[in-house]
Amino acid sequence: MAAGSDDARSALVREMGWRRPNLFAVAGVLILAAMLPLVWRNDYVIDVALTALIWMILNQSWNLQLGIGGIWNFGQLALFAIGGYGAALVSLHWGSPPWLAMIVGGLAAAAASAVVGIPVLRLRGIYASLLTFSFGEVVRLLVISDESGLTGGSFGLSGVPDLAFGGLSPDARQRAYYWVALALVVVTAVVVHAFIQSPLGTALKALRDAPGYAASRGVSPLKMQVITFGMSAFIAGIAGGFYAHYFGVIAPSVMGLGPMSLFVAMLVVGGLGTFAGPLVGTALIMVISEYLRDYDEMRLIIVGVILLVTIVLAPRGLVPLLQDAWRRLQRWMAEDEAGDRGGPEEAASDPPTASGAGAQEEVTR
Repeated sequence: MAAGSDDARSALVREMGWRRPNLFAVAGVLILAAMLPLVWRNDYVIDVALTALIWMILNQSWNLQLGIGGIWNFGQLALFAIGGYGAALVSLHWGSPPWLAMIVGGLAAAAASAVVGIPVLRLRGIYASLLTFSFGEVVRLLVISDESGLTGGSFGLSGVPDLAFGGLSPDARQRAYYWVALALVVVTAVVVHAFIQSPLGTALKALRDAPGYAASRGVSPLKMQVITFGMSAFIAGIAGGFYAHYFGVIAPSVMGLGPMSLFVAMLVVGGLGTFAGPLVGTALIMVISEYLRDYDEMRLIIVGVILLVTIVLAPRGLVPLLQDAWRRLQRWMAEDEAGDRGGPEEAASDPPTASGAGAQEEVTR
């Protein structure tokens, strides 16, 4: 009876897809996000959750470079802002439909990524991070010092038109934005997952882990760098355009060190280089950050402490811990099933044969 129940439990776990902890974690976050506006009518909570969804899109794009590709890019917020400014400008000055403006923002960010993406190809580690960080600072200072009124200077651009939700009540408008943001998160997750599992994703990870071997197998670093930077920047630009249209404003403060610190914490705590890490980390850090909103000066310090503790105790992040727990569960289930069938006792009672010893030696090698 016990063996039958254990077999049924094993089959159920496998049938539910628990072999893929990353996908399970992503599904869990998305299901909770979909349930939130249905069970929680607080507008402030919805607004915070919607902001978290925008950050999930941005962090998925950043993780594609920083985690999956091992490209030390710290200019992602500048690309996000370029997308936001691009969408805002074509909406305000050329009367472009907001949905089209978002695509223009994504294309503008992708084009700007070439400015930093190609030079980074020749750099590694700290040098690449310094170059990309400098790129972000140059973009921020150019926006602030603009005297023509094109970017609005340090105050940014305001009055960015709505995403054609003007006929709705404020409450319905907010929820419409929420569902669009959630749909963008899902689409981004599907695209990123498909890319990771594709031959291009395999080549990108090979360049990250063994660049010499990957190059010897015909993988072009320049091609992969351009594709990764362009794809990541386009997603970040779309997120920036959506941000500008939802809040009605885009300002250079979004490129500051404070937001960057939060986003780094989101990626590291969730699990840098994992599929689910950006979503899990963003949700967790957003909850902590909003809980500490009344302690503005201490908020970044506490998030920094959480980041340091994560680096020391779980340097790979929370999602890899979930993966390790699943592997332990699989081993426990396999041992439990083997014990019910009498596997270990039978193996212990049979003396090793010559062929068995040879097989064991072969496995050891």
